[in-house]
Amino acid sequence: MMLVVLIGITFIVFFVTNLLPANPARVAAGPSASNEEVAMIAEKMGLNKPLPIRYLIYLGDLLHLDMGKSILSKQPVLKEVSARIAATLELTLAATTVYIIVSLSLGIYCARHPGWIDSLTRMFCVGSSAIPPYWLALLLQLVFYYYLGLLPSGGRLPANLSPPEAVTGLYILDSILAGNWETLKHALIHLVLPTVSLALGNIGLTTRVVRTQVTQEMSQDYVRTAKAKGLTDKVAVRRHAVKNAMNPIVTTIGIQTGYMMVGTIMIETIFRWPGLGSYAITSIQNLDFPAITGIAIVMALSFSVINLLVDLIYMLLNPRVRLT
Repeated sequence: MMLVVLIGITFIVFFVTNLLPANPARVAAGPSASNEEVAMIAEKMGLNKPLPIRYLIYLGDLLHLDMGKSILSKQPVLKEVSARIAATLELTLAATTVYIIVSLSLGIYCARHPGWIDSLTRMFCVGSSAIPPYWLALLLQLVFYYYLGLLPSGGRLPANLSPPEAVTGLYILDSILAGNWETLKHALIHLVLPTVSLALGNIGLTTRVVRTQVTQEMSQDYVRTAKAKGLTDKVAVRRHAVKNAMNPIVTTIGIQTGYMMVGTIMIETIFRWPGLGSYAITSIQNLDFPAITGIAIVMALSFSVINLLVDLIYMLLNPRVRLT
């Protein structure tokens, strides 16, 4: 099934990017190239072949981990993607960790303690979900960098600080492995604004889902029975209500994390974060078709992997899922 999904993803991405009106050969040749030079480059790139044949060739190249060469940098697209994916992964993991911890804590607390804090939280959830991440990013940058000067405006590290020795490509983890605490401090500081920008909208939606699901489970007979047996409200909710509410919560988190990968495109551009998102914008601006196709496939594959992880978590939460 996963193989069929992957082939379907490559099929859609390849055909959509190749149906764009711009001519990749003209882009590769440059504006001053003659028609003869453009024709030679088109033949070299295989653009004279029918689109289905070109797709089969591209699919065969993908099996050998060949995404083609970037028109802009003349480097293999896989090399360009590999150099940037760790930055996007670090930002996504940071934002996911923040919004999961905050959403679960707020949602469970509001389910157990309806009142003015719950009302304020619901207002916050509605408001945060309505704010576009890119607008929030610009606002945070304006306040905390331009006016207050408390946080950096962008990048992963200060210009005068060298990255830690690359092991995983994740600066935080690599700094810890190297025992480089100064780099770790700056890596964390540079993560604050993009992480908050990316996480805030997801906090609102996920908190509402957590609160709703836990509230529904708290009204079930098995929770009342657990309390009647002597369990405190806190323990009964943690052991029983939260556990049984996790399936829809995990689904929401999986979907939101997948969308977050796409959301990094604007956030990375605003904060000059050297990941796949900023690379995607550069590739689109320069009509770098091989790079655009490669990035789209990587993003789509990431979404599929996240969905697979959600299914695995389902199996851990409910072993009966294995039988279905």
